[in-house]
Amino acid sequence: MMKKNGFTLAEVLITLAIIGVVATLTLPALMTNTQEQQARTGLKKGINTLTEAAQMNQAIAGFDYASFNETSTDDTESQSLYGLLANRTNVDYQLTGSDTNAADAVNNGASNFVVFFRDGSALAFPNDTNTLVTNAQVSAQQGDGLVYGIKAIYDTNGQKGPNLLSNCNGSAGMLNNAAQNDSSTDCSVKSNRVIKDQFGVRLRGGYAVPNGAAARWAFDN
Repeated sequence: MMKKNGFTLAEVLITLAIIGVVATLTLPALMTNTQEQQARTGLKKGINTLTEAAQMNQAIAGFDYASFNETSTDDTESQSLYGLLANRTNVDYQLTGSDTNAADAVNNGASNFVVFFRDGSALAFPNDTNTLVTNAQVSAQQGDGLVYGIKAIYDTNGQKGPNLLSNCNGSAGMLNNAAQNDSSTDCSVKSNRVIKDQFGVRLRGGYAVPNGAAARWAFDN
């Protein structure tokens, strides 16, 4: 009589149970790593796009991020941040900070103006004369000779969640200046590092640069 080889029902169930446990333990970490990688890639793309926009505008129109003289949000011919972005990037639409959708999109309060790009990302910045005209031009120069620049928040996926600002202080809910200026913390320590879909950036001269330890870490890694 020939002996039949195979698995018993109990063996199959035990194997499936083990696979389920392993998947439960590993999938969250895998998903987190994938989301972090997507956010880091999105930041690098955004930095490059914003830098190219400034340099192209300087060559064509004669002004960059350090040369604004007004804060228009509807005149594409104005010497404003909106005028630069509207002419040198693929702007989809824009919202004032008082619009609920704008505040929700960047989780950054009601005073900002938000530009949404066609790739799904967004840039939120304070649309006031002091920030966009005065500070952009006369803030103390840094070691490379450029002014400090305009603080902004770049959201790699716009209105999609989680709409949280990356930081190196271990808190996914940390917002605004606290996360943008978290340079005192060490982002190489994984327990300190919270990489989400938003990053602090600065627009200075002909460049966009990461602002804050988390943005710098994500851009460099």
